[in-house]
Amino acid sequence: RVCVERVGVASLGVCAGRGLSGGMPPRKIKVLNVAEKPSVAREMTKHLGGGAATLIRGGHGVHISEFPFTLRQTPCTMIVTAIRGHMLDLEFAPEYKQWKGMSPSALFQAPVHKTTNTDSKDLERNLQQYARQCQWLVLWLDCDREGEAK
Repeated sequence: RVCVERVGVASLGVCAGRGLSGGMPPRKIKVLNVAEKPSVAREMTKHLGGGAATLIRGGHGVHISEFPFTLRQTPCTMIVTAIRGHMLDLEFAPEYKQWKGMSPSALFQAPVHKTTNTDSKDLERNLQQYARQCQWLVLWLDCDREGEAK
């Protein structure tokens, strides 16, 4: 179940405003929708896209679909994809790896390194590719605290 309250629209700083000023005609907005699970992405496409959705196969079985939509009174193209589980690994810096021997207060200040899971590299490339093409981002998150910690 997706919490509608958790769905937010945010500008992607790298794309915001391209083609929207300077006397040029406005481009059709592309909106990247990222669901927490492939099943949510499929249901979203089914309900919001109706019969107008086109299924695009990404590499390594990544679900991607596209359909026209009106969001915030703006005609746009919705691009829908999903991640599978947690994409990032979080690890303490090498000097903190033996954290059981550390003072707990030192761990609050310890640097943490984020890396993409080996199994999620295809998802990372997929998100990077489509984020470059889109002006808006919508995250479809579950109603749990697990994914909010990162």
